[in-house]
Amino acid sequence: MPTVSRDDLQRVLGELDDPKLIDILALDPSLGDLEEAVVVATGDHDLLAKRGHGVSPTAVRIAEILSADEDEKDSPAGPGR
Repeated sequence: MPTVSRDDLQRVLGELDDPKLIDILALDPSLGDLEEAVVVATGDHDLLAKRGHGVSPTAVRIAEILSADEDEKDSPAGPGR
C-alpha cells in the first residue's frame, strides 16, 4: 500500500497545522483511512455503518486529531470555570 504524503493529507483533509499533520502521518494511514476520517469527523459515520462498513481504528484516531481544537473550545478555559 502506498504511503500517504503531506500533499495527500491536505488534499483530503484540507489545510492543517503542522502538529496535526505530524500526528496523522505518524499513524501511517491509507488514503481510505483519510476518507473514512472525514466521514467520521463530519458526523456521518452512520452512513458507513448502513453500508456494512466499519470504521478503521486509524480513521477514528485521525477524526479525534481533527476535532481536538473543537473539544478544547467546548471545555472551560481554566480551572474553576
